[in-house]
Amino acid sequence: MFTVRGRFDGKTIELLEPPPVDEQTFVLVTFLEGPLETAAARASRREVSVAMFSLDRYAAPLKQRLRASQSSTEAPRPFTVGEVMTRKVISVAPDATAAEAIHIMNRHGITSVLVEPDASGEWGIMTMRDVLQKIVAADRSPEDVAVKALASRPLVYVSPDMSLRDCSKLMIDRNIRRAAVRERDQIVGIISDTDIFQVVEERGWGPAPATGE
Repeated sequence: MFTVRGRFDGKTIELLEPPPVDEQTFVLVTFLEGPLETAAARASRREVSVAMFSLDRYAAPLKQRLRASQSSTEAPRPFTVGEVMTRKVISVAPDATAAEAIHIMNRHGITSVLVEPDASGEWGIMTMRDVLQKIVAADRSPEDVAVKALASRPLVYVSPDMSLRDCSKLMIDRNIRRAAVRERDQIVGIISDTDIFQVVEERGWGPAPATGE
């Protein structure tokens, strides 16, 4: 592997050093500090490292994996909520301001944040949509609004061993995009429609195979 320095201008990468390429085919891999959008927007993150890997080294394993995937006739195995949920749970106090919650969401790259129990004892959730509807569209200042005024309560809970099919039906019936995953009275994760969509896109979907007599 060879590493050369480069500069990212938001659209293209300009190499700052000559690549050590002779008569071979190479693939270019870039390493950015943070999300692509952040790297494109902030000048302080424009320097990147560029690694060059010879394709010859990986050609045989890649071909073998492709042949294996093409010849596989197994039906997609059923997936459970626990297999695809987001395990990192971020929460804020109910008396925190919306501005503080927005900052936390932006820092962690998430679209919702759990709201700790208030006097009712129920957990809640504040989403980006809540910010759009109850802050921006309502022309209110996020510094003057407490999270508890925006949060939806109570949460809808699912268990880690619930099937994605049942979870999807529940989310549709309750008209929600996220559900908290609870095990032994503890919140252990969050599952969203985006998580389920990603599973379908990456691993496919289909009815469970019929069992014989």
